[in-house]
Amino acid sequence: MIEVGLERIGRYQAMIEETLQEAGIPRDLIYLCQAESAFQPRALSRARAKGMWQFIASRGKEYGLRQTWWIDERSDPEKSTRAAAHHLKDLYQEFNDWYLAMAAYNAGPVRVQRALEKTGASNFWQLAEKRALPKETINYVPNIIALTIIGRNPEKFGFNVQPEPAIATERVTVDKATDLRVIAEAIDVPLSDLRALNTHVLRSTTPPDVPDFELILPKGYAEKFTSQVASLPASKRILFKEHVVRKGDTV
Repeated sequence: MIEVGLERIGRYQAMIEETLQEAGIPRDLIYLCQAESAFQPRALSRARAKGMWQFIASRGKEYGLRQTWWIDERSDPEKSTRAAAHHLKDLYQEFNDWYLAMAAYNAGPVRVQRALEKTGASNFWQLAEKRALPKETINYVPNIIALTIIGRNPEKFGFNVQPEPAIATERVTVDKATDLRVIAEAIDVPLSDLRALNTHVLRSTTPPDVPDFELILPKGYAEKFTSQVASLPASKRILFKEHVVRKGDTV
């Protein structure tokens, strides 16, 4: 898992570090993302936490990540990173300590606050020593620290990996339901590439009820989208498949 994260970090490192820096958050907290998902936008935990930053549904909604039948912005790399930065900043303002903020990201701020009040501890390490937090959380913070140390100098620790190239993208607004196959063909981008970029799109079609929906394209394709897709009538945006209903068919 460490090796996978060291490879995939290249895709998102520049974007994540810039977002964290803008929010006044230590850039090393990019390794919190590695601990959560190894930088996989489609990651889904047993607790139904989703995306690179592993937001549960309620926390995602709290930070403005839309979740509908059509889209789940917890799997949008940029939007979820901005939400995570906002959340981490709020946690730091509450606890005034980055280790406690990391612990609260994992266990929840209420649990951490109660543990501090119950034990009289003043920092994460005292809570860990008193075993006042779940075992997962006690291991979580040192794990991020270890990933940070390894990430700064992977060769020193026996990881001979090449980070994947950064993903250069741009966004376009799609105000009407449009099949991804139509878009891919119109702008001459492989459908698999378009789907890989738009991990927040849950169906094969952009949402019909989100007029400001943003589709992610490879950098340099926005102009082609505007000329080839933006003016398409509704009748040419959706691909229909005809099926004759037979006895025994179900939805």
